[in-house]
Formats: sequence, structure tokens, C-alpha cells
Amino acid sequence: MTLDALMREAGAAYDAGDFERAEPLFLQIVGHNPRDADAWHVLAIMAVRSGRSAEAVECAMRAHRLDRRNHLYLNTLGVAHAEKLQLEDAARWLRRALKEKPSHAEAHYNLGKVLRKTGQHSAAEQAYRRALQIDPSRADAANDLGNLLCRLGKHEQALPFLERALRLAPSDENSAANMERALLALRGPAAAEAFLRSFLAREPEAAHVRANLTVNLLAQGRFAEGWLDYGSRHEIRGTLPRPNAERSLPASLSGKSVVLLPEQGLGDQLFFLRYAAALTQLGAHPAFACPRKMLRMLEGNPELRVFPSDEEAPAQLAGAIALLLGDLPGLLQRSDTPAPFPISVPPERLDAGRGLLAALGPPPYLGVTWRAGKARVPRPEFGTPELDPFSKEVDVGAFAKALRHWPGTLLVLQRKPSQEELSAFSTHAGRQAHDLSPLNETLEDMAAMLDLIDEYVGVSNTNMHIRAGLGKPARVLVPFPPEYRWMYSGEQSPWYPGFRIYRQAPSLDWGAALDELADSIAINSNT
Repeated sequence: MTLDALMREAGAAYDAGDFERAEPLFLQIVGHNPRDADAWHVLAIMAVRSGRSAEAVECAMRAHRLDRRNHLYLNTLGVAHAEKLQLEDAARWLRRALKEKPSHAEAHYNLGKVLRKTGQHSAAEQAYRRALQIDPSRADAANDLGNLLCRLGKHEQALPFLERALRLAPSDENSAANMERALLALRGPAAAEAFLRSFLAREPEAAHVRANLTVNLLAQGRFAEGWLDYGSRHEIRGTLPRPNAERSLPASLSGKSVVLLPEQGLGDQLFFLRYAAALTQLGAHPAFACPRKMLRMLEGNPELRVFPSDEEAPAQLAGAIALLLGDLPGLLQRSDTPAPFPISVPPERLDAGRGLLAALGPPPYLGVTWRAGKARVPRPEFGTPELDPFSKEVDVGAFAKALRHWPGTLLVLQRKPSQEELSAFSTHAGRQAHDLSPLNETLEDMAAMLDLIDEYVGVSNTNMHIRAGLGKPARVLVPFPPEYRWMYSGEQSPWYPGFRIYRQAPSLDWGAALDELADSIAINSNT
């Protein structure tokens, strides 16, 4: 094949999106002519989109060295560095691209994404806006700008950009999710629900949107409707169900063994275990494939057998019905809010906990947690897809100030706090807060501590679920938008009797919630 014919075939394959066929052809081209900058550039783009960031940087650099002022090559070089999570280098190359061509909308957009990942939100907003000024037809820039504004609590400003994104790309699920968040903040749950339903009427296969509607219904307290389609979470990338998990129940469970399979986080598992009692009431014999970290904490319950999830099920459970924990309320068609699964603590753990507390200071004891979930960290956008992590956090200094009037001893139960966070908490609380974070590594020890302390305050995490299983109250800081378990409104949740909720405002301001927390702490300390 002549070089001209090779270039025509490679170009046709690339234009058709057939990278598997195009890439070896372009490699042949640069083999014949190593100075073909366009071919190196196309190879860089395909490497980026395949998640091979190091290779993308190398190919983009080859193109750049052959044509140092080409803004397209500079833009791709910036994107390749961003995929490699070399964000400072990425911003530098993208700015060089814009120096060569200030009207390049794609480079402005890519720079906005990089700046957002580095926490430079104001600069990112400016970059997105500039991309849209140059090319108003960019749905991706409109959506990303709307998303950024939502996450800064500027929902009113976000709305027109999200509306534009959906006009330009009516079937885009990311834009739909961002629009739902804005509508929830500005007009309430009913408006958000109506939008989701209208989107699904046009796009019935939109799994992310159906999952969001499920959460919306649950958070409104419409549990029967919500659980009915909770299984839509399985259709979202990264949450595929186990192949051996049944998706329906037999007509009768009487006398049958049921193995409950863990999914989601430890806190989610504790939440859904509350439905195990319903299986017993139907005559079944439930068992839980329990993560080792929770095993000791859940042993001894006469109504639920537990065995390590990393081992084969006991022989007695051969042929048992296997169900995912999160599918239980939907399969059982429940509309009520069962009590949390009861947790018991071995007496020797309680004795050890009492000794530890006595050495730290006088009662009453208050445990605190200010962060939970997986923090959002920069990550590649191409290659293997991942779900956006869910995180909850309140400013550690502002949180500590709200607890200054606690009359007893402060205990940090935060998982893996940094030394800076520990110092900041003690400084703003006006006294030393004792670090008990290592207890998180052995949950039965943490359960003992949560059973012994007088109060627990923080964001929702595994320890909140443990505290509920112990039958003890807590105070929960709930970020906006709230998880469905904490509902859209109210000072309490039906899932957690005795838990007092303090809600972040839709503007993402914690001020009123922390003032309310401080007032209630002060009142309790004086009684």
C-alpha cells in the first residue's frame, strides 16, 4: 500500500471512530515518515481516549517538537498531561495554546476543567465562560459551568447554563443530574421530581436519571415507590450486581436459607441489615456474608448468622437463595422504616473503653467526626470510567467552635484525620481534643466507644450507623443535597429515631446549622 493510500485509509478509520483499526495504520505512517506531525497528533488523541496518558504525552510531544506553535498540538499536550494528573503542567501547556490562539474555545474549556480540579474555582469559571463566549454551542462547557456553580452553591446562576446544556444535548444524563440539583435547591423536591420524570419520558433508558428519581422519592418519604426501582443503581457503571444474586423472591420463603451479599459501603450494609428481621418473619433463615471488619461486631445475634465474606459459605448454606442487601426492601415490597439492626459489644471491649475514657478526662464525653465518604480528588476522564465519589465534610474549625461550650471531654473519632485537622480542631474548640481515630481500624472497639460516650456529633458515616444499632442518639450534620436516609426536611429522620439533624443550606453555607448546634450544645450543658 502506498503512503497516500495508507493515509486515506487511516483517516477514514479515524473519522469513523474506529480507533482499533486506525491506530496501527497511523503507526505505520509515522514509521514511514517520523516527521508527520499530524499523524503523531492523531496518535496522541487516540492514546488519550484509550486512557494511556503516558503514551499520549509522548506522542503529543513528538507532534509539538515538529510544529512548536501549533495550538492544536499544544492543547492536546495539555489534555494528555491532565490525564496523567500532572495538572500544573497541563495548565501551562493549555495557556501556551491560548497564547498562540486566544479564540480557541476547546483550550479554554480544557483549562477550565484543569483549574477546577486544582480548586481554582473562580479562574475555572472564567475559563468556562470564555469558552462559551467563543462557541455558544458547546453543551459540555455549559454543563460543566452549571455544575461548578451548583457545587459553589450558586444555583440561580447555574440554572440558565444547565438549561442551555439540555437544549444543546437533550439526552445528556450529566446535565440532567445537575439540573435536578439546581431545581431541588431553588424550587424543592416536587419540581426536581417533575423534571426527572419529564426527562425519563424522553429517555426511558437513562439509568443515572432513574437512580436519581429513586433517591428523590425515598428522600420525600415515598418509600414504596422509591424501593420499587432502587435496582436501577445496578445499571450505573461500577455498580453491577453479582452474577449469583437473585432479582426476585420465591412465592414462599418458609424454611429456606437466604444469604445476604454485601454491597456499597459498611454503613450502607448496616442500614440494609435492618430488613433481615423481615426474612425471619417470613420463615426464612438469613445469613450475612460479612466483611471481616464488621464480623466481631455482628456475631452473636440469634436472628442472623454471619460468616466472612472472603470465604466460601458454610456447607449448611449450599443451595441458599443469594440476595444483595440493597435489594431487600424492594424485593420485600416494604414501605415502612424498620428499626436499625441491633449491635452488641463484648463486655471486655466495654471494660477496655471505660479504662481509656477515665485516663483521658472527666465526663460527659463527646465524640466528633467532620468528614466521611471518599474525597473528590483529581482523576483521569478517559480510560476506565468511575462513579463520582460521594463525600461529606464540614469545616473543621467552624465545627469545633460550635462545640466550645461542651462541659466535658472531646474525643476525635474521625477516620484518618491529618495532624493539621487535629490541631485546628483543638485550637478552635479552646481545649485539647483527644485523638481516638485508631479505633476505626477495629470496629468492635469503636462500637464500644460509641456505646460508652454521652454524645456523638458529626457527618453521616459508618459510626453513625453503629451508634444507631446500639440504640443511642446522635447529632448529624447533613450536607446539601441530603442522602435519602436523612430526608429532604425535618429535624429527625424516620430511619434514625432520636437522631437530631442539622442541615446545610442549599447555598452550601453551614453557618445556621452550626449556630443551631452550638445553641443546643450550650443548652444541654446547662441542664
